[in-house]
Amino acid sequence: MASSADRFGPASPSSTEPEDTGQDLTETLQRIVSTACALVSARCGALLVTESDWNVREFVSYGLTDEESSEVAELPRLHGLLELLLESQQPVRLNSLRDHPAARHVPSHELAGTLLAVPVHLRDAPYGHLYVADKVDGQDFTDTDEQTVVALARAAALAIENFRLLGQQQRRQRWLDGCTELTDMLLDDVDLAATTRLATQRFREISGAEYAAVILVDSANPDRLVYQAAAGLGDLPVPGTSIPRRGLAAAVLDKGEPIITERLMDDPRFDPGPDPQEDLSVLGLTMALPLLASGQQLGVVFVGWRRDSPAAPVAAREGELVRTFANHTALVLLRVRSQEARNRRERWLEAAAEMARLLLGEVDRDEAMRLLVDHLREVSGADVAGVLLADPIDPDAVFVVVFEGGGVVPAPPDLRIPRAGLLARVLDSGEPVVSDDYPNELGHDPPPMWQEALAGVGLGMMLPLTTDGEVLGTLFVAWRRGSPDAPLAREEVVEVQIFADLAALALQRVRTQGDHEHLAVLEERDRIAHEMRDVIVQQLFGVSLRLRSAGGLSSEPVVRQRLGDVLEDLDRTSRQVRSAIFGGDDDHDVLHDDANGHHDANGHHDVDGHHDVDGSH
Repeated sequence: MASSADRFGPASPSSTEPEDTGQDLTETLQRIVSTACALVSARCGALLVTESDWNVREFVSYGLTDEESSEVAELPRLHGLLELLLESQQPVRLNSLRDHPAARHVPSHELAGTLLAVPVHLRDAPYGHLYVADKVDGQDFTDTDEQTVVALARAAALAIENFRLLGQQQRRQRWLDGCTELTDMLLDDVDLAATTRLATQRFREISGAEYAAVILVDSANPDRLVYQAAAGLGDLPVPGTSIPRRGLAAAVLDKGEPIITERLMDDPRFDPGPDPQEDLSVLGLTMALPLLASGQQLGVVFVGWRRDSPAAPVAAREGELVRTFANHTALVLLRVRSQEARNRRERWLEAAAEMARLLLGEVDRDEAMRLLVDHLREVSGADVAGVLLADPIDPDAVFVVVFEGGGVVPAPPDLRIPRAGLLARVLDSGEPVVSDDYPNELGHDPPPMWQEALAGVGLGMMLPLTTDGEVLGTLFVAWRRGSPDAPLAREEVVEVQIFADLAALALQRVRTQGDHEHLAVLEERDRIAHEMRDVIVQQLFGVSLRLRSAGGLSSEPVVRQRLGDVLEDLDRTSRQVRSAIFGGDDDHDVLHDDANGHHDANGHHDVDGHHDVDGSH
């Protein structure tokens, strides 16, 4: 007689039992069936395994041709008949199976003549049935035959039980290995996308699920959820897809408890929207588990199995392991969130330090403000930012140094806008304005060219630029509605104010830099004055002395008179030069210090240094 056996082994991709383990079980059961047939002199036998949750297939036979084995294995009605015979879970001996009432709908050629059926069970746990049929001598099966087959059925139950326990152990180890893999991620820098992608993949691999997804609460809008990762069914929706907070996910988040449904599409709480519904319609058993860590509801992990999947009943019994894996996923997500907050703080510090370093050197006002706005937008994720300064000449106006981002029309250099509304309030009070709904804040009235762009912002801040008690201007920063950076920035007002203080310091430095330049001009003027005193005035004095000497050599009154006039002009020119240099300080009148430089009563020079009473020589 030929023998045949269906191989016991993995029935789903989730199983990790070594291939030879399933083969060993098949061979063991095959030997049990063949031994039973040999000991009771039966022509053929079969072992029908009804417990298939642990990837144990259903049929092993001996003594049947390949064709007969295939026919028996593919006859559900015959399986039903055999199981019906064992409803009492007691051995059954039939001298004529054809005469049994349950066999009236089965063709007689498909039935054996005599049959001995024994349940395969261990500690009230049913695993299947062992059958032997058609004694070769044509006799009925005896009590001794029954006892023999019962003993072999117990051996088969032990083999199946060991196989099941081994499968349980290996699957449990896989869950623990998955948890360890996630835990190891806590020891290093972690990435949100990588973490969620790994979690969904491991959920599918270990549990045999058809689909897994991690859905997180939208940090910018708690009334919405965001698909962070999905595996299976085309890996849809794509990461970043936003959905309303509703359905199973909302129920899990609201109660903080897992929801397990046997048939997803029949659950009234299932409401994914029209797009993913068609893809998810293939799912039967579905688990929605909360991602909860340190009291924070981070999101939901969604896991589903195909209807009639052999892995589904197994997963249903592994609920605690599945929840443990979900909890480890939540811990890693919490670490990701903490790490992002830490990295963000470091970026703030680095940006502030960079700005402070740049301000130590020579700075241009416009360039410094533009650089500060660029750094601020980069580190905070702001969509719009700008610097507006009080006009020192016109108290009713401010001028825009820089204002950019978010569709804002670039401002021309030193654009003047009215000093009104929120802008005037901050400039006058020196107090910041921070609003989660900035466009509706009382006093918000931007220039017409910016109204449309600023209408879409949510969080907005107008902070004073104050130095030495003087408000020089304001720093404006805003985030669009729904920005993922807005909730974080709402807690970073102090950090944004640091940038405002840096802007004020930069403006003060520009002002001080201008004072230094003015002082340099004064110092240069003083240097020139001393040079003129040392060179020009001394030269004029020398010319005056030579002219007096020349006048003393002439006895002609006309010549002496003309020389006197020239000396008067020269003296007047000298005084003008001294006045231009020293501001009219006569202490520096070097010509008047001449011992021979006397004047007559009318103020005329005497070329020989003497004057008569009426001014003539």
